[in-house]
Amino acid sequence: MFFPSRMPCAHCGASVDHAALEGHTCDTSRRMDFQLLAMRRGIDAFEGDLRAYLAGNEGRFETWLAALKVRGAA
Repeated sequence: MFFPSRMPCAHCGASVDHAALEGHTCDTSRRMDFQLLAMRRGIDAFEGDLRAYLAGNEGRFETWLAALKVRGAA
C-alpha cells in the first residue's frame, strides 16, 4: 500500500513531512485562512439566510420589537 511522504495538517492545511507531523507548529495566519476557507459556504449563505429570516413572521416581529426598544417605548 502507498503512503504519501507528506500529509496536510488538520489544523492549518500545510503540507508537512509525515515524520515531522507530530512536531509541526501551525502558522497563525495560515491557520486562520484555512479555517475561513472551511467556513466559506456558511459565510456566503449568511446574508441570504438573514434576509429570509427577517422576511418571515418571527423576523418581522423581532425587527418591530428592536425598533420599539430603540425608541424607548419598551
